Amino acid sequence: MSSQDALQRARQFISAQNGVIAPLNISEEELNPTGQDDLSFQAYPLESMESCYRVNFNYPEDSTCSEFSFFEDGKQRTVQIGFIPTIIGNNQVLLPVHFFVVASVILRRENHELKVWNRPEIEQGIFVERSLVPDQQRLQEFERMGLNVVGIPAQGGDYYDLKRRALQEAKKRRLEIEDRLIAVWRLSDEAQNSFLVVDGTLMNFRNEENVEKCVGVSKSFGSRYFEVSDHNRIMRMTEFERSWTFRFHSPENEADDLRQGRRERISWYLRLRDKQNADPEFGLVRVEISQRHAERASEYAERFSRSLLSDRLPTSYPAPRWDKHLYPVCACENYLASIMPSISTINAAMKG
Repeated sequence: MSSQDALQRARQFISAQNGVIAPLNISEEELNPTGQDDLSFQAYPLESMESCYRVNFNYPEDSTCSEFSFFEDGKQRTVQIGFIPTIIGNNQVLLPVHFFVVASVILRRENHELKVWNRPEIEQGIFVERSLVPDQQRLQEFERMGLNVVGIPAQGGDYYDLKRRALQEAKKRRLEIEDRLIAVWRLSDEAQNSFLVVDGTLMNFRNEENVEKCVGVSKSFGSRYFEVSDHNRIMRMTEFERSWTFRFHSPENEADDLRQGRRERISWYLRLRDKQNADPEFGLVRVEISQRHAERASEYAERFSRSLLSDRLPTSYPAPRWDKHLYPVCACENYLASIMPSISTINAAMKG
């Protein structure tokens, strides 16, 4: 079903339930921004912390030295398009209805050109507390017509809890389709001697076979893992410098941490670019690889940092956070934006 058809069905569904069509001009992602899932407030270094490390990268000679050919990004959009009044016992309840779309794409670089690898993954539909929808028969009719109705359970029909759960469900579904697409790539012949650069943290991915082939690059981070003086050394790194590599759990407690569902990753910070009078986080990213590469952490940190410094060009300005952007990842974002309905499109469709 096309986005236009899905939006039309969503509008008809709300009307059929005697609901109110009231699209918001902002997504839940913008209303409730979520940071990455950090694992701990302490990390364990794998290299000396006495100083940061200058990456063997010389500009402009090395501006095309990247070993990476594959880049992945996922995107989600969750927009409340209306609500359905209903009764639970003696209480009147308002059920928010959200239109959602999640998508993932891998781009391949070949002969200096970026092209879509295989095909993108995309899912769209509506989130609603389906057990409380008044007319269950009409709900089933719309499902038979192809409308993807995803139930968001919330005891008692709490309006704000349902909104939070819609955002959480969108993230869950985005990660699922990203994992699915990465698995298809990992099992392909092209992936045998390659790594996949993934936008954002790898912390949320549970498939360790996938993670082993991925290099995550986070543009946002809000935790300090080291003592203030050591962390400030990272914040004062110059262009083309990286921090020491580190892990998030002590080797002694690793088994217990993993049994509790926490994921281990190897990580380091990298300064992609800098300028005078800039914020300490200007051009600063945090890189992650699988825990399975712990014995080669220093080697991979040097090798992958060199490639990432190459992939910062061409500059993605004026994209938001252009200072932290890798150009191929920015191309992924632009592609996803082109295949997903915008908030303006969703709003226009709701107005008929």
